[in-house]
Amino acid sequence: MKKLLTGIFSLILCVMMFAGCNLIERNPKKYYGQTVAQIVYNDNKEKSFTMEDLLQAYNNYGYQLQQNDSSMSGEDALKQTAELMVQRYLLVEQIKVEMGELTQAEKNVLKRQAYDHINSSLASLEDEIRVEWDRVVSEEAESTEEKTSLRAEYTPYEPTVVKEYYEETVNGVTKLKYRLARVGAETEEEDTSDPGEFKQNITDADISAEAWKRYIKNIQENNEELGRNYTDTEAFNAEVDRIYGVLEQNKYISKYQEQLTKNLEINTQNVVESYKEKVKRDYELYANNETAYHTAMANDASTVYYHPNSGNEYVYITHILFKFSDEQTAKIDELKKLYTSNSITKEVYEAKLNEAQDIEKTVVTYEENGVTKTTSATLAYQDILANVGKYDKDVQFELRAQEFNKYIYKYNDDEGIMNKDFAYVVNLDTNVTDQMVKPFADEARRLQNEEGVGAMSEPILTDYGYHVLLNLGPVKNVVEYENINNLTWEALYNVKTQPSSEKTLFHVEYDALNANADSTKVTTILSSKIADLTAKVEVIKYWEKRYLTLLEQE
Repeated sequence: MKKLLTGIFSLILCVMMFAGCNLIERNPKKYYGQTVAQIVYNDNKEKSFTMEDLLQAYNNYGYQLQQNDSSMSGEDALKQTAELMVQRYLLVEQIKVEMGELTQAEKNVLKRQAYDHINSSLASLEDEIRVEWDRVVSEEAESTEEKTSLRAEYTPYEPTVVKEYYEETVNGVTKLKYRLARVGAETEEEDTSDPGEFKQNITDADISAEAWKRYIKNIQENNEELGRNYTDTEAFNAEVDRIYGVLEQNKYISKYQEQLTKNLEINTQNVVESYKEKVKRDYELYANNETAYHTAMANDASTVYYHPNSGNEYVYITHILFKFSDEQTAKIDELKKLYTSNSITKEVYEAKLNEAQDIEKTVVTYEENGVTKTTSATLAYQDILANVGKYDKDVQFELRAQEFNKYIYKYNDDEGIMNKDFAYVVNLDTNVTDQMVKPFADEARRLQNEEGVGAMSEPILTDYGYHVLLNLGPVKNVVEYENINNLTWEALYNVKTQPSSEKTLFHVEYDALNANADSTKVTTILSSKIADLTAKVEVIKYWEKRYLTLLEQE
């Protein structure tokens, strides 16, 4: 049943041409119009499904059953597809009753999506034709080439739940309270206007014309097997209707899923209990085993939930790296080889090394308003200093960290720090092996010990280039272990993974727990809905012997 539900509620649209399925290529024409399933309602009304309907259902979503389970036989795939076809129909008809028909704006969006799908299919045919015709269009390739960004772009966290404030009046007294509320997934603004008549995307007149010719011919040939002789216009309209029908059914189901998800209860206690269990687990592992603790922190500090010497062992550090150019790195490596082989004196080595590593010669490439520019590491640092320095490290710490974060995506050449939930950690105990290069780790410790949280370093030289560090504060427990049973969801919600992020420890745990949980809950509700709808009809009939002949050779 679980596999059936996966297919019923899948929103992945994969509209295939009839000829794209081996099942279809084997079908005798005389079976296409036969009834293979039928719903008989209590008022004696009927809804019948033909062999053609089943084939379309297989092409649209049934084939995913075999993709998800390679051991599934063709017979089982057809049987389950037939059931899915009936269940999806019952579900969509009930959704229409409960939520109403799609609006005209929604229908316009689906029509536009159908056209986009057709143009995508035509584009694939054009690619095939270009290969056949050995057609090289350098100007087109150049005009459509996508520009590669210099570095990763910042991806802000979009909270799944947020703290929502509301007023509650009891006995005439109004108080401000709060609760957690789900955040709906943001969707791109869609064009809801009527797309009108279909317009083919013309890239090359004769190639586009040939693609259109083949596309229509393919549709006509497929429909000839069904006993239909379509003109070009009739074939195209039939294909638009077919694709639109799939999109429409998926839209109804997706709207219903969204509504169900929105109404699900947010179980904060599950999140708290999950976090507490991980703290207790790590307490057992690390409370009396410093070696195991430091090893875990070195491997992945984000997975460590208990810190034996809370606040005194590690510090969170983010940074910006002005990386040496390939030429600088090659020159530095060459000097080291010469010095190691005693080909140059220490004095000469140090002088030339300082010259090669000169911060003024360390070039930083960045983008500004879509234009690629360069500057020296010195000027880049001054830019950071001027803007981050506008915010006091003690009073405006979060604003300071957020400002620094902007420059990570402007100047930084260390991909490892980009879009991470948690910053790097540096051990404060010099007896523990550093995971970061020594100059980096030493400066991180100095910032924490001498300047405190929010302090920013000057450019620090390492073998990689120059680093500008920002101290984000000590790594510590959310609550002391002896008070672990008093942990609340608010406590987790008040601790951000990074000062520059909207993601909190609550979100980390909630997202991990509910990524599948919500889907499972919705599936359970829909399963119950399907069972109720099925029970309300008089009978559902299937003609297995008919549709299983689809597996036979012609």
